[in-house]
Amino acid sequence: MRIWIIIDGEKTGPFDIAQVARRIESGELSGAQHGWSEGMKEWQPLSSMPQFVDAFAIRKESTAPVVKPPAAEHEISGPPVPMTAMLLRRFFARWFDMAIWSSLFMSVLMLCGADLKKLLMNFGFNYSMMLVWIILEASMLHLWRTTPGKALLGIRVLGADGGNLSLGRSLLRSLRVYLMGMGMSHVILMPLCHAFSWWFVGKHGAALWDSAAVIRLEFRPLAPWRWIVYAVVLFLIVNAAGMILEPVSRELIKELFPNNPELLPK
Repeated sequence: MRIWIIIDGEKTGPFDIAQVARRIESGELSGAQHGWSEGMKEWQPLSSMPQFVDAFAIRKESTAPVVKPPAAEHEISGPPVPMTAMLLRRFFARWFDMAIWSSLFMSVLMLCGADLKKLLMNFGFNYSMMLVWIILEASMLHLWRTTPGKALLGIRVLGADGGNLSLGRSLLRSLRVYLMGMGMSHVILMPLCHAFSWWFVGKHGAALWDSAAVIRLEFRPLAPWRWIVYAVVLFLIVNAAGMILEPVSRELIKELFPNNPELLPK
């Protein structure tokens, strides 16, 4: 099949299909230029001629911008964060959030007149407190990609495309962290889950709850002042909560350890 083409207002040709296809792929001919071959009723743009669909597809692929794949969980712009530093930042960010949340939650209940002593003796109280935290944490990750502890230590949680997680994926992640990373705050399960999570991240470069859902973390350069703010805020809030909760703490220690008065807060 022979093809004629309008070039600079002049009918040129004939060319064979392979010749035209090569010139399209190289960018010499555009889709707006018209061509004609025997059997056609009228001239048509080259882009609408079925003989050259593949040629235009190849040209599009060759001129498409190169998209950098999503960075791995431990990658950041600049020098990569060492694995040990990454794990420590995650650990301290998690426990900052846990300490702040539990202190604030119980202090608010105490100030509102709740019988905190009775609540603390209730087996399900801790799970109820953590359920509220899971919802709160998931909402913060969905909206801002971070939590107070993570923000202080330069950590953001992102989707595989670099955008915000959906609320559903954030909730699922927070629940997985509580079950697999925190061991549901159980005194025996928690250190075991911490140790397993530390090993898993060190070996695979991503936590189990992140790799399963294709979630990645961004670690930003960490200035020393962030650690100072971290320590000061944690000290102030935990000590303020300790002062508010001291009456309840005294009663609980008396009941649990009646023969050890030295355990009472001074």
